[in-house]
Amino acid sequence: MKLITNYQVDHKAKNYEIIVTENALEQEYDLSHYHKCFALIDTYVYRLHKAKIDAFMKRYDIEKVLIPSGEAVKTMHHFSTMTELLLEKNIKRNDCLIAIGGGATGDFTGYVAASLLRGISFIQVPTTILAHDAAIGGKTGINSKHGKNLIGAFKRPDRVIYDISFLNTLNDAELLSGFAEIVKHVLLNGNYKVNQISDIVNDDLSRLMQAFNKLDDLKDMNKMQTWITYGIQTKLNVVERDELESGVRKYLNFGHTLGHALEFSHKLPHGIAVIHGMMYALILSGYEENIIEKFYHWLIQLGYPEVEVKSFEHYYALLSKDKKNETDSISFVVMEQRQGHLENVFYLKSFEYGTLKKSFERWVTVLRSCYGEK
Repeated sequence: MKLITNYQVDHKAKNYEIIVTENALEQEYDLSHYHKCFALIDTYVYRLHKAKIDAFMKRYDIEKVLIPSGEAVKTMHHFSTMTELLLEKNIKRNDCLIAIGGGATGDFTGYVAASLLRGISFIQVPTTILAHDAAIGGKTGINSKHGKNLIGAFKRPDRVIYDISFLNTLNDAELLSGFAEIVKHVLLNGNYKVNQISDIVNDDLSRLMQAFNKLDDLKDMNKMQTWITYGIQTKLNVVERDELESGVRKYLNFGHTLGHALEFSHKLPHGIAVIHGMMYALILSGYEENIIEKFYHWLIQLGYPEVEVKSFEHYYALLSKDKKNETDSISFVVMEQRQGHLENVFYLKSFEYGTLKKSFERWVTVLRSCYGEK
């Protein structure tokens, strides 16, 4: 199966194209309007795909700059080092940075581009499933010692080139991490029917759970491509309505509030932390343990690992620094319940310490019970 998909982001100004296909890096692109291009490349990705990346850079006379892999690059130290390096190379306002790597590479490169000379162009070349989400929508940033993604800017890429063939070398943890964001998009975008207040029936979620019920299914790129494009379209539908996250775009943070705290505390892959965060958010929404247990049994089948959780107080200190908070209470994206149906499915709600701790204890009980049964 060869999937060729072209999207055009529909903003009033500075639209950008998203190309999703096998061997997209081998297609022809017009980069002649840039003075010079610099590719910031995840070191691990470059080692795996050296021939493909070198051919692309040679074709367009792009200068290579290798950067640390994954979240390790998203620090003030690496940001300072990279900006000084590029300034030393006499970078111009009409130069372009090209991010080749996963979501962290795109976050980092985009923030460097947003900051240098008050903003230069950049192109996203995502190489992971997870980056189908991170590469779309213009969020960029780095981490602070106080938490994840607390320093950043909104910066649209000039183009997104999503070469599906990069995904063939992903390890199990990266597959699971990326798939978590697909699950999130399905939950956000699903057509819901509710028979009882504790049940969630989502036709798209049912299709997803039928298509993927073991780890090897995540390695079937024919299946995965369909759901990657589903996730991209879901993200685009939201971003085009609310680019700067003043309203509905906040719902894309479903699972991320506790997820970021888990990721920061345990150095977990982003999506693996977020999928546990989604389970907590559903409990916080008021759903009973039985629906969370159904989810966890499916996640265990797929290979998602258990989290050895710390005390609630440890995470609460991180939750209090979450960038969605507007008061001293903690803001979470939750799913609204109404008897017999769901409307305005997701919304942002602030919670006090006591409610958060009680829901945390319920989540930990379900987590330990489900993983103890495997």
